[in-house]
Amino acid sequence: MMDPEFNVVDEVRKHPGIVAGVVAVLAGVGLATILLNQRTGPTRYERIKTRMDPRGWFDAEALRHRFDDIARGVRDSADDLGQRAADFGDHAGERVGRFSEDARDRADAWYRRAKKKSRRPMRRYTKQARRYAEDAGDFARDHAKEGGALLAVATIAALIGAAALESRRRG
Repeated sequence: MMDPEFNVVDEVRKHPGIVAGVVAVLAGVGLATILLNQRTGPTRYERIKTRMDPRGWFDAEALRHRFDDIARGVRDSADDLGQRAADFGDHAGERVGRFSEDARDRADAWYRRAKKKSRRPMRRYTKQARRYAEDAGDFARDHAKEGGALLAVATIAALIGAAALESRRRG
């Protein structure tokens, strides 16, 4: 009959050296059993040892070729990406130019109309109109540049992902 107040965990905490010794002895007995029960001599141990060697777990040469394929794909698509980014930048620049010209034309038209109606009270409003038009043009140019940069980054990321996917499919 066992003592109801006996706790194994408390006993292990009281005697850590004994527990470590028992574990070491059991590990040694297990290792000796494995080594002594080999039917074909040291070859079984050598097989276990080669299976545990992480250098044989993957094919480094195939991995090297796969990375070369990815790098080649990224290099090939970088030229296309550069051309696309340049085209997009040109298009965005044209649109910004048109937008700022339209804003300036509208402000000038507003200014001419205001000038005809009354000179003194409208001076303040015409200055505001010109300032607003300039601010709108600046705003459009800034956001076109940011949009072009974001599109270029997104295109680069998409091309890298596509190249990686394509090289994975080839492998």
